[in-house]
Amino acid sequence: MGLEDVKNEIVKEAKKEKKQLIEEAEERKEELIKEAEKKAEKIEQETEEEIQEEKESIRKKTESNANMEAKKIRLEAKQDEIQKTFDRFAESLREMNKEEKEKYVENAIDTADFEVGKVMGNKEFSEAVSSHDFEEIQEDGIILESENGERRLNLTFEKIRQDFEQNYRKEVAEILLDQ
Repeated sequence: MGLEDVKNEIVKEAKKEKKQLIEEAEERKEELIKEAEKKAEKIEQETEEEIQEEKESIRKKTESNANMEAKKIRLEAKQDEIQKTFDRFAESLREMNKEEKEKYVENAIDTADFEVGKVMGNKEFSEAVSSHDFEEIQEDGIILESENGERRLNLTFEKIRQDFEQNYRKEVAEILLDQ
């Protein structure tokens, strides 16, 4: 075997090694690409799941907030309707005619648990009081005062409205809310 043959054998061996290294590098490259694609796919899938979870979370929060706001609006509307009912009640007291005012004063004096000496009321009640001293006040309705001035019974319309609301708010609310 001559020098030329040795040289050819070395070149042949080098080419074979080169080819094998290239093939191994190609295989490794393909493996790395597949791994990278799998990782990218996994990341993409995880990201998509996170996005879907976040979307669902936002949807639930939005729905919850909308439900709370709707509930608040309904409650405010109910409270407003209850308030209007008591306002109408107070207005019905203000709309009493002369005979009703006379009867109102008479009943108030009869039910007072003290001897009435003076009736205080707004101008509209001055004609309804004939049997007792009358003192004009600004408030709608009347206030009864004992003869010695130590006791009073407040029957002004605002006081009656407040008492009525305090005592019957629950019942009025139940009636209105059942409709």
